Amino acid sequence: MLKRLDGWKGSAMSIGGRGTLIQACLSSLPTYCMSMYLLPKTIHKRMDSTRKRFFCLLCKWLWEIEMGEGLWQEIVRKKYIKEHCVSQLKVKPTNSPVWNDLLKVREIYLQGRVMVVGNGKMTDFWRDTWCGACSLQDKFPELFEICNENSLSVAGMAQREDDRPKWNWEKSGSFSVKSTDKHLFSDESNEPNKRIWRAKIPLKIKLFMWLVFQNAILTKDNLLRRGWSGDEKCMFCSCDESITHLFFECSMAKCVWSMVAMVVGADCRPTTFEQFWVWVKKIMPMAGKYHMVGLAGICWALWRTRNNVCFEDKKVRSPIDIASSFISFWAELQAEGDRAELEEGAELLRGIALSMHPREAPPGDTGMVLLQ
Repeated sequence: MLKRLDGWKGSAMSIGGRGTLIQACLSSLPTYCMSMYLLPKTIHKRMDSTRKRFFCLLCKWLWEIEMGEGLWQEIVRKKYIKEHCVSQLKVKPTNSPVWNDLLKVREIYLQGRVMVVGNGKMTDFWRDTWCGACSLQDKFPELFEICNENSLSVAGMAQREDDRPKWNWEKSGSFSVKSTDKHLFSDESNEPNKRIWRAKIPLKIKLFMWLVFQNAILTKDNLLRRGWSGDEKCMFCSCDESITHLFFECSMAKCVWSMVAMVVGADCRPTTFEQFWVWVKKIMPMAGKYHMVGLAGICWALWRTRNNVCFEDKKVRSPIDIASSFISFWAELQAEGDRAELEEGAELLRGIALSMHPREAPPGDTGMVLLQ
C-alpha cells in the first residue's frame, strides 16, 4: 500500500482530486485482497496502529515532561516551560521542531489532563481543567473574553504542596496510551470529522472544513510558521490572525455570529469550534443534520470575504448575506423534506443582514435585479 502511495505522480492535482485518489486506492487494495482471502485481525490492527499511536505517544512525552523527575525532563522544563503553564505555551520558530510538534497535540493532551491544585503556580486559571469537568474558559467564554488578565495562574491556595497533573481518562490518574487511544478514536472525539463527510455539501467545502479542523488552512499565523515574512495582522481588525480569531474572535466574525444567535434565539454566541457544538446542541437539539451545513456556510463565507479583501482589494460584503446564499444554494443538495427548513433559515439570516446593513440603490436604479 505504501509503495503505491509513494509512486503516485499527482502533485499537480487539486486537493479534491488527491483526496479522491487516496480514498480509492486505500479502499480498493484491501477490498481486492478480501474478495478472496479473510485478512487476519492483526493486519487490520496494524493498518490502524500507526496513526493512532502517533498521537498517543506524543501525548505521553508531554506527560513525561510534566511529571518526570529525571535530568532530561528537568532540562526541558527549564528551557521551554520555565514558570509558565503548559496551556500558555506557544509554538515559536526559535523552538526545536520536536518541541513544536509536541505543542501541536497539546489540545488532545489537555482534554485528558486535569490539575490537582497545590500552590496554584503551575495551573492556568482559565485554560486548565482544575475546577469541575472543563476549563473555566469553556464554561464561561463571555467572562474570559472581557477579562483583561487571561493568563493568570491559580495562586494563593491554602495548600502548600506543588501542583501536579492528573490523567482524567484513567481511574488511577496516571497516563496510559490505551486510554488516550480509546478516547482519541472513539466516536465522540471523532464526531466533528464524521459530520464533515456525512454533510450534504460540495466536496470542496468538505475538504476546506476538514483543513479548518486540522488547523491547516493558510491563515497568517500558519504562513509565518512556514517561513512567510508578511504582515500577520487581520484584514478586518488589526489583531493577529489565526483560525480561531478569523472565525470567532474577529469583529467581523462576532457580528456574523451575533446575527446567527438572533435568528436561533440564543442569548450568546460561540467563541470556539469546540463550544459551537455544545452551543448548537443546546439551542437546536432536533436539527443536528443542519449543524454542519450552517457552520460550513458561515466559515466559507468569512474565508471568501477575507480572501477577496486580501488578494483582490474588494469592498467588504456582508458575510452573513454570503453565508445565507451558500446555505440556500446547498439546500438543493438535501433530501426533499429538509430543503424548506434550510431555505427558511437562510431567508431569516438574509433578512437580518438587510435590516442591519441595507443596500443603497444606485442612481437610476429601476428595481430590476440580475441574479447569477
